[in-house]
Amino acid sequence: MNDILEKIFETQKFTNSKNQIINIHSETRKNQCDFLQDIIKNNKFKHSIEIGLAYGMSTLAITEEIVKNGGSHVVIDKFQNTGWGGNGLDLITQAGYSEKVEFYEEYCYITLPALLEKGRKFDFAYIDSTKQLDWLLVDFFYLDKLLEINGIIVFDDVIFPGIRKLLRYLCQFPNYKVYAQFPTNYNESKSKKLAKSLKLLPYSEKLLKEEILRTDFELGINAHAIALQKIDTDKRNWDWHVNF
Repeated sequence: MNDILEKIFETQKFTNSKNQIINIHSETRKNQCDFLQDIIKNNKFKHSIEIGLAYGMSTLAITEEIVKNGGSHVVIDKFQNTGWGGNGLDLITQAGYSEKVEFYEEYCYITLPALLEKGRKFDFAYIDSTKQLDWLLVDFFYLDKLLEINGIIVFDDVIFPGIRKLLRYLCQFPNYKVYAQFPTNYNESKSKKLAKSLKLLPYSEKLLKEEILRTDFELGINAHAIALQKIDTDKRNWDWHVNF
């Protein structure tokens, strides 16, 4: 991992180009950045896109691995300057990757359709922005059309209710599969084991919530970050639906 990134993870701060000490927070943690880099490395991805720059920790980690494969990175953050003081971009410049990062300071619902119109394609995407289901569903709608077959989308903060609910829906798309989760959770909780017993009751499908009928553990999304892989084009019928 990049020396600058290693040092920031260790100290939880860095000095920007204005000689200001920036104390970081809300960042993608080191072990999760390792998780992202491993996905890129193992699949030899070259074209990545990210929603949410903030202090630039995940952006730097992704860009480092993408550049090793001869690629470049796109990142979108409407509030990079107004909310984060431009410090994410500052960090990318300090690390020497400014020419490899294509930055858009605009809303995703404007930028993503524009990229689609230009015929852009990506093989890796990372979403770490709002926690609102409706906004993220719009992001996914466009990212799916921008993503190559076998490409991967990683959602962060799946512990948030809106994102978890969205993942319950998306992971059941016939042209997607759960590629990996972070951290990997091999153990089913006692409450989820109890839910399995409840499903044996008469009329359980009518009486129980979908989260009990098919638990997050069973769907493979009971983790902080979930990687979905696109395994085919979207061939769903116009009336396709799945309970989630």
